[in-house]
Amino acid sequence: MRGQWYPGSMARAMRQLKEDLKLVDLVVELLDSRIPLSSRNPVLSKLIDGKQSLILLHKADRSEPEITAQWISFFQQLRLAAMPFSVHTARSLSFFFKYLKLQEHNLRPGRFKRPLRLMVAGIPNVGKSTLINYLVGRSPARTGNRPGITRGRQWIRLLDGVELLDTPGVLWPNLSEKSTLPLAVVGALPAAKLDQSELSRWLLSAFINRKKEGQLLKRYPFLMPDHPELFLEQIGLRLGFLRAEGKTDLERAAARVLSDFQSGALGRITLEMPSQ
Repeated sequence: MRGQWYPGSMARAMRQLKEDLKLVDLVVELLDSRIPLSSRNPVLSKLIDGKQSLILLHKADRSEPEITAQWISFFQQLRLAAMPFSVHTARSLSFFFKYLKLQEHNLRPGRFKRPLRLMVAGIPNVGKSTLINYLVGRSPARTGNRPGITRGRQWIRLLDGVELLDTPGVLWPNLSEKSTLPLAVVGALPAAKLDQSELSRWLLSAFINRKKEGQLLKRYPFLMPDHPELFLEQIGLRLGFLRAEGKTDLERAAARVLSDFQSGALGRITLEMPSQ
């Protein structure tokens, strides 16, 4: 498992990140609000312990607001600053910059001061470059929907006197099986390396367990909620995903479900609760 998800390039990136921490005043730790537990890198969390930091629960427009609020309270009980964030909500930007202004005053006091230096860090495909592009209002970094597409180190000067360091997305060694499924479902791991049918079934089960079958029926109105084990079969048949021998192409149906989820087409859901 270590070699599969933690290649040498990622190990080097983690070592570089450790060195870069010496250069910054503040660390913005980006988590996926749908899986706050699994998307928090324990190695990174240990490295930044004692450093001024802020947890951003990103993609908050795709998670359940009331559960996101519970996660905020959970982190606050651990004495960690946290707030929800979505690039599609102007209010998120307003709250974020107010926080930066406060930290600029607290961490860089005095009349002649250098800009506040912050680092944005997180797992692959959590939305770091999208966030940074949104903050600066342009596109200095190449982004994509494949984990790890943004590489290298970039210092970006924000207009309000903040210097920001982008970092490559990094996982951690010895990734547990329990974390693999949620990470792959949100796109932090390449689903092609896993059984996509298993991933999609896990995801569909999560919708059922969260009593959100209605959201599935909005996207796939032909589904029969009383038979969840047949969901992939139903989706494949109705969408015409058939193999040459006439059988349903379950892998293709599974890929569609995962794609629909990652694009937000299946509606809002949080896959992990603070009680876990």
